[in-house]
Amino acid sequence: MVTFISFIVVLGVLIFIHELGHFGAAKFSGVGVEKFSLGFGPRLFGVKRGGTDYMLSALPLGGYVKMVGEAAGEDVGEDEVKRSFTHKPVAVRAAIVAAGPVMNLVLAAVLLPAIFMLGIQLPAFLEKEAKIGYAIPDGPAAKAGILRGDVITAVGEKRIENWEELLSAFEMNPSTALDIALLRDGFTVKLKLIPDSSTETGGGYAGVLPEMIPLINDIAPGYPAEEAGLKPGDRIVAIGNSSVTHWAELEDLIHKDGDKKDFVVARDGAELKFEITPKYNEDSKAYLIGITRREEQVYKRYGFAQAIKKGAETGVDMTGRLFAVIKGLIAGKYSLKTLGGPIMIAQVAGKAAKTGVVDLLTLVAFLSLQLGIINLLPIPVLDGGHILFCIVEVVKGSPLSDRVLAVSQQIGIALIVALMALVTYNDNFRLLN
Repeated sequence: MVTFISFIVVLGVLIFIHELGHFGAAKFSGVGVEKFSLGFGPRLFGVKRGGTDYMLSALPLGGYVKMVGEAAGEDVGEDEVKRSFTHKPVAVRAAIVAAGPVMNLVLAAVLLPAIFMLGIQLPAFLEKEAKIGYAIPDGPAAKAGILRGDVITAVGEKRIENWEELLSAFEMNPSTALDIALLRDGFTVKLKLIPDSSTETGGGYAGVLPEMIPLINDIAPGYPAEEAGLKPGDRIVAIGNSSVTHWAELEDLIHKDGDKKDFVVARDGAELKFEITPKYNEDSKAYLIGITRREEQVYKRYGFAQAIKKGAETGVDMTGRLFAVIKGLIAGKYSLKTLGGPIMIAQVAGKAAKTGVVDLLTLVAFLSLQLGIINLLPIPVLDGGHILFCIVEVVKGSPLSDRVLAVSQQIGIALIVALMALVTYNDNFRLLN
């Protein structure tokens, strides 16, 4: 229920702000607005004020503003010409069309600084030097020769100061050969690494982790760890004959089979032994004992000026990543399987809502920025396509023919339908797997 409500709230805010942009610009320009709808399809309920039907429609995956004389070839009475969209100067029409995505960009620009002023919680390791705590066996980093204890100082020409910069460098360069500089035992070592491409996000990952002490944070009810008597704060030091110094080592030893295992746990200065048999989990497709890791977090709240700066930097970074992904999809660098649709958005919204208000606002800001930018792309059906038609009209000196507009719209609709089919397939494939 939380997931569904969060999805409706997030989507509703994005749609409302977008359509409010079109509505406000139309009203300001003297264009009549017949309908302001959140959702598509049959009208559920609404209210009529000032000649506009403000309504909620059955399908909540979008919205629209219906203006007087908006459709090509639409008959408009003589008394309605002054309020007709198509009879307004081309600059006015372009401004009305652009107002929707611009409002989404404005929402993101307002929310991002607000998020930093409210305060954000981050894993403490992100601000620490990029010292390798674990290199996943057979992962890109391990294959490249990176070892535990190495400190990565540069990726290509970029100087690496902390883990956040390192993970970002890998994420933005999937399947790309990267020159890595690192410190090992006081000496500089240089090597090449090719990050794998994530099937979930399309971004690159190298299979490296920071230091992660195998310290238990929570015990899941009904799982073997609770039944055996493990407690939050316990530190697992060995499983069977294998010592454990990193959480990833612990996972490797637990996940692989359901055999009974001897756990050695440090608690209050003493070492205790437990016999635990992992339980298979269908969702994770792995054996689990029901524990989560304790991770050091830092809470940071920024002043107004700092929040504006951090918000702007984050917005620029998000924009750069979006265009990098678009470019990667076109060039075949990223797989189309990484694209997600409404189901993925609902899942992320649900998780964000459970985590807290700041995470939910961050998701809204991120999606609003994406929606604004993508809608400005010069693709028929999208707002950017309509703006392109306005530009062509200015250059040509006359509007495009109804036939050209109709064919362009059909092509745009076909592209959108194909994209929706693809992301729906991807969403369902993830659910089934």
